[in-house]
Amino acid sequence: MYLPIIITATLVSLDALFVGMSLKLQKDFKRFFLFVIAAIIFCMSVIAYFLAGALIQYIDFKTSWIVGSAFLLLGIRNLFAKDEEKMALVIRAIVILGFVMSVDSIVGTIAVTVEHGKTFVSPVAMAAGHLVFLMIGSFAARFIKMSHKFHNIISAACLFFVAVLNFAGVL
Repeated sequence: MYLPIIITATLVSLDALFVGMSLKLQKDFKRFFLFVIAAIIFCMSVIAYFLAGALIQYIDFKTSWIVGSAFLLLGIRNLFAKDEEKMALVIRAIVILGFVMSVDSIVGTIAVTVEHGKTFVSPVAMAAGHLVFLMIGSFAARFIKMSHKFHNIISAACLFFVAVLNFAGVL
């Protein structure tokens, strides 16, 4: 019964691996940011869980294009942001990332809830999957050794990569 939920949570959370890397490469990174993103994803998944029966008939669009476009815009903004603008952008970016990343979780929660019945494990699994991949990505970024001036470029490249994967329908 829980296997489809775990598989769905894993698949919709894969983008968090590269987002975690991108965030860790930022000069103002705080591990707390990962938990804020996961909390937003959890809240949005809970809302989707409660609205699943009513909303499933209206979901007829490709979320991958919405998510991919949002990551592309965040990557462009991250690439051209000046250092003095960074902290304000980081706070806004964390909230935006939370909502952008929750789109897949919302659809995944609705699909699992409608297909396999109501179980509160679904929104918990969606948020936990994202948090795990965010942490793995931020840990992996520790091994990227370079000057801070290149971190914005690598960070943006990670977000661009996630955007391309979403556009291609892989994530």
